Amino acid sequence: MSGLVLKIAPGERFIVNGAVLENGDKPARIRIADGDARVLRCRDALRPEEVNTPVKQVYYAVQLLITGDLKEADTLPAIDDACSNLLDVFRVLDAELVPMLRSMISRGNYYSALCHMRQMLAFESQLLARTGSSSVSDVKVA
Repeated sequence: MSGLVLKIAPGERFIVNGAVLENGDKPARIRIADGDARVLRCRDALRPEEVNTPVKQVYYAVQLLITGDLKEADTLPAIDDACSNLLDVFRVLDAELVPMLRSMISRGNYYSALCHMRQMLAFESQLLARTGSSSVSDVKVA
């Protein structure tokens, strides 16, 4: 059997196709067999006030696609533009990071894209720490 398998902690909330679900008192493993299902663990979600860097902006936009708060037709072109801007920064670290992200997003694999962006968030955080900035908007990329 294939599909996405989520390990859910007791009481943990997650979203499937816009519906908020909550696990019971025991840990659970949930298999999402439908490849088109949109899944987001609430613990992985960013709050609007946390969105202060370019990678977090893309992450948040994908998150809102999953929850149904944004429409693909309106959002995907903006996400692709944002990915183009990220390409120059991340090409030096790993030439495949952004192209892989674009591929996941273009196929509608939003959960996988969020998981992939966690690595990008870590890299972005390291870059910001080196520059002494709290936001990538403070960083000038030549």
